[in-house]
Amino acid sequence: MKALIMAGGEGTRLRPLTCNRPKPMVPVINKPVMEHIINLLKSHNITDIGVTLQYMPQIIQDYFGDGSAFGVNIRYFIEDTPLGTAGSVKNAEEFLDDTFMVISGDALTDINLSEAIKYHYDKKAIATLVLMRVDAPLEYGIVVTDLDGKITRFLEKPSWSEVFSDTVNTGIYILHPSVLSYFKAGEMFDFSKDLFPLLLNDGQPMYGYVTTNYWCDIGDLNAYQQCHFDILDGKVNIFIDAKEIGEKVWVESNVQIAEGAQITGPVLIGKNTTVKNNAVISSYTVIGSDNTIGEYSSLKKTILWKGCNVGKNVQLRGCTLCNKVQIKENTSVFEQSIIGDETVIRERAIIKPGIKIWPSKVIESETEVNVNLVWGTKYSKTLFGEKGIVGEVNVDITPEFASRLGASYGALFKRDARIGISSDHTNVSQMLKNSFISGLLSAGVEVYDFGQQVLPVTRYSVKFFGLDGGIHLGTKADANDSKLFIDFLDSHGANINRGIERKLENTFIREDFSRCEADTVKSVKTVHDFKSYYLRDIINKVKNKNLGYKLLIDTSSVLLESMLAPLMNELGCEVIFSKLEMKDMRTGRAFKTPGQITYLSNQIISNGSDIGAMVEENCEKMILIDEKGRFINEEMFIALVSLITLKTMKGATVVVPISAPSVIDRMATEYEGKVLRTKTSPLEIMGKMVVNGGQDTLMNEQFVLNFDAIGSIVKIMDFMRSNNVKLSELIDEIPSFHITKKEVECPWNAKGKVIRQIIEESNNEKIELMEGVKIYKDGGWVLVLPDSEKPVCKVIGEGYSEEFAESLTDAFVNRVKEIGQNFSLSI
Repeated sequence: MKALIMAGGEGTRLRPLTCNRPKPMVPVINKPVMEHIINLLKSHNITDIGVTLQYMPQIIQDYFGDGSAFGVNIRYFIEDTPLGTAGSVKNAEEFLDDTFMVISGDALTDINLSEAIKYHYDKKAIATLVLMRVDAPLEYGIVVTDLDGKITRFLEKPSWSEVFSDTVNTGIYILHPSVLSYFKAGEMFDFSKDLFPLLLNDGQPMYGYVTTNYWCDIGDLNAYQQCHFDILDGKVNIFIDAKEIGEKVWVESNVQIAEGAQITGPVLIGKNTTVKNNAVISSYTVIGSDNTIGEYSSLKKTILWKGCNVGKNVQLRGCTLCNKVQIKENTSVFEQSIIGDETVIRERAIIKPGIKIWPSKVIESETEVNVNLVWGTKYSKTLFGEKGIVGEVNVDITPEFASRLGASYGALFKRDARIGISSDHTNVSQMLKNSFISGLLSAGVEVYDFGQQVLPVTRYSVKFFGLDGGIHLGTKADANDSKLFIDFLDSHGANINRGIERKLENTFIREDFSRCEADTVKSVKTVHDFKSYYLRDIINKVKNKNLGYKLLIDTSSVLLESMLAPLMNELGCEVIFSKLEMKDMRTGRAFKTPGQITYLSNQIISNGSDIGAMVEENCEKMILIDEKGRFINEEMFIALVSLITLKTMKGATVVVPISAPSVIDRMATEYEGKVLRTKTSPLEIMGKMVVNGGQDTLMNEQFVLNFDAIGSIVKIMDFMRSNNVKLSELIDEIPSFHITKKEVECPWNAKGKVIRQIIEESNNEKIELMEGVKIYKDGGWVLVLPDSEKPVCKVIGEGYSEEFAESLTDAFVNRVKEIGQNFSLSI
């Protein structure tokens, strides 16, 4: 007799075990489950085997080959599209020239196939189904037979109200080839739903062979773990290919167990595995090949696949680790948690019970994981980047994520707190805004819904209404980019500080927030068209009510365009809009083409524009262009804002990042002002303006100039008109400076050594350690700054000439590279 193994399943319910392999290749007792099926068939003298494939077929073909290494002959039949259980067998019809057996490649069983075959022939059946009695038949097809074993009724996966038998279909069939004539090749056709009811209605002889042997459909993660325990308990007639060195302690070849290690059976330890001193391997643990179990680590009811490295003092309880998982020291992974291939769990992390982590993730040190980690590459205590939270819509940031995050943010406030929320015009932002509102309301806070707004208007709204905080959601305008940006604001309209970010992260990750009582849920206050108040405030603060300038504004924000047009009209300005792709200051995305920059510059000159600006989607940052078509880069813009502030009020204090050019200090001296330097992130800059400014009007003006593109453009034009100067003249008034910026690769774990070693090597130079290390050298300076989000260091240098700045920067780029490479070689 020939057999056909059904091996096309994806095994979605077994993920993350099946993320990188088809379900039949999931290991059971250190062998793919399908190998156990082949061994079962061979033990009953069935050696001509066909295998139907659909999902990741090459993995199965590469492992089993032609079957000769396993003592059988194998042919493969691959489906380009799913054909259903019967359809996939029809696809192998040429191979099936006589009565044949169909068996699943992803179930574990020791059924006596010879007896089932004899039963089939004795009954002269066209189809015999192997059946089994189970306690909970909801996940299976129910089959009813008469006293003679003849099948009288089917029902696929019933509800409890439909359960009329405890006898279920195991998916093992013995069939006469004539059954394949009931349907056509290439069509979707299923045995239980389609073919068997046809045969029953046609009066064909169909019988059910009820087995009392072991059978386990490895359909979910609980069943996967349980079948291992059943094998170790001897409930399954499966040969364990290992030497028994103690009572139910099986070890494969080349296993090294330290004398101080404790092993309590039943346990299976795979080949080339090392168990170090004082490790404890407790009952019902299965360890695959090439694993290392560190000192003082403890494993119980745990399944390890291949190549895992379990560090010192690790606790593993009732969990499953896939291939090449690294568990660093003092980490705990608890019951029914699954860790996907090549995941790294760093020191002192805790994986709570029932957690599923998809492959290739990094779990940072001291992290407590209590939600499944499916997408993205890293799970850590850090949700926030340089400013706000950024993620893929419906991947990293789902409605469920947004609701939990909203509840976590709301939990930071008292129950009578008021929180504002807004989004840009896109559907996804508005969808997720509703999820945030639900989470906020569940925490008992009152929500002000500002609808569709740009971020600067939301900042203004929070201050205007005296709210306790705010949230703004914005997306990329590009239809092919689904990134969402989430800004959390404090009562000043600035982004929340690092301390509040950490509280929010801890609350979110630990789910350490309470929900309010149902009768205390507050209503949502909808605020309509608040941007008109914001625009009126800008107009009221302008000294020159008729500015009379001509502008060219490049933006993809429809909200910005709808606001700027009437604003500029009332201020007597003419505005031309363009929609070229620009560099996003938040993500660092480059311009689409250099030609577009040249085009925009030429347009400003040819149109006779007095000022141009490229404004990013959230209307917070911009790149200015003067009437000569010159682009004003980030450093020059900081210097320009500082000059305007210093000339507006004698003795003013300007807030700038540590990377800002030194000419700002010279200008401050000239105008009897002061310079307050901060860390480089926008969050730190706006935080200094808020904390040091309070009700200081000048600090508020700086905030607008730096973080509100609309307000900034108007204030710059108002200053130009009041002083009768062109933008180019203001730029030319700033002393020349030369700054070079570069990035160099630097491994995460080498960054600390890089900074330390550079500090040690610069002990004869003046240095600052506000952020990274800033070294003053030969009349210039260089800042080496580890990036918080990428495995790189930023190197920024300033010198008296472009050549010197380049040379100084390159010297430290090379030094960072050398230290990083030496560190990598030493570990």
